[in-house]
Amino acid sequence: MTAVDTPPEAPDADADDENGDEKTGGRWRIERRLETSWYLEVGGVVLAMVAAILTSSILISAAGSDVLESFRALYRGGFGTRDAFVETLVQATPLIFTGLAAAFAFRAKIWNIGGEGQLYAGAMGAYWASRILGDSLPSIVLIPACFVLAMLMGAGWAGIAAVLRTRFGVNEIITTVMLNFIVLNVLSFLLNGVWQDPASFYAQTDRMSDAYQLPQLLSSGRLHLGFLIALATAALVWFVLARTSFGYEVRSIGANPRVAAYGGIVSNKIIIATLLISGAIAGLAGASELLGTQLRLQPGISSDFGFTGIIIALVARLRPAGVIVVAIAAGALRNGATTMQITTGVPAALVDVITGLALVFVLLAAVMVNYRIRRPQTDG
Repeated sequence: MTAVDTPPEAPDADADDENGDEKTGGRWRIERRLETSWYLEVGGVVLAMVAAILTSSILISAAGSDVLESFRALYRGGFGTRDAFVETLVQATPLIFTGLAAAFAFRAKIWNIGGEGQLYAGAMGAYWASRILGDSLPSIVLIPACFVLAMLMGAGWAGIAAVLRTRFGVNEIITTVMLNFIVLNVLSFLLNGVWQDPASFYAQTDRMSDAYQLPQLLSSGRLHLGFLIALATAALVWFVLARTSFGYEVRSIGANPRVAAYGGIVSNKIIIATLLISGAIAGLAGASELLGTQLRLQPGISSDFGFTGIIIALVARLRPAGVIVVAIAAGALRNGATTMQITTGVPAALVDVITGLALVFVLLAAVMVNYRIRRPQTDG
């Protein structure tokens, strides 16, 4: 517990006698700053990015590639052309959802590591809705129905961890991670059984009707309505956290659960509600990816979107607007990795290393910005 959480103890009289006239007493301590200015936070993120780029440059150079040309290729693949930028937004869409899901839970210090599994549960829910409804209804009915069932499935999958946490005290980190593997095995069972496309030997469903296809936002490219839904979800998450009493309770539990309990906030109810909402948002990612780009449920519908969303939430400092920006940057990295590999021969997997380095340096910067090392002063 840091010094800001508890008042400093009164100086020991015997210690004062031993120290004599020393003006500086006690040991060096790490203390949380009472306030952190915005320019310190921005400066910390910029410094972290610079450190990540410099470290990545060393790795690229060690791989035998030209550093500047590699970064140019990475930029061209992510933002260099209109088509590249559009595809970056396509890649960013599920990352915005999973980043928001993680950020919402983390604001209450609920460590939902199950965004990947909840995404798959949402995709399964969307496909299940299509099997129930068929294609006789208009898209304006079918698509919202898929999203609703996807949210319910994602929330339900997260709700298992919520019940285990509140009823039996099981750590949600363990349960959400384990549930990721369980849902993948359930999906594998379905795709090799009742949901398998009878005309294919692959573990996948048949192609869904075009009535379920999300509308395209541009005349060319794959950018679909899911991107706008993701932006609207970010705005809604911000509003709930910043402008509602429920959001205040979420933030209070995240800041100090004991103080929140003294204020009459029932933590178990907030934990359950927060995990359900977080799971529902992750479920939207599964529905968006299924209906927006693939229209076929298969094991590889997610490229680790759930796990990457955790990184995005942390780098964005759990802020919805920051999640959008960081998700687009992560989408650019994913999209530019192929161009970088083709142009310079740098392995595309190195982009994952760069992303991981960015996370490490941002977290270190957060510690530097929010904490300080000082030696307490005494009056002796």
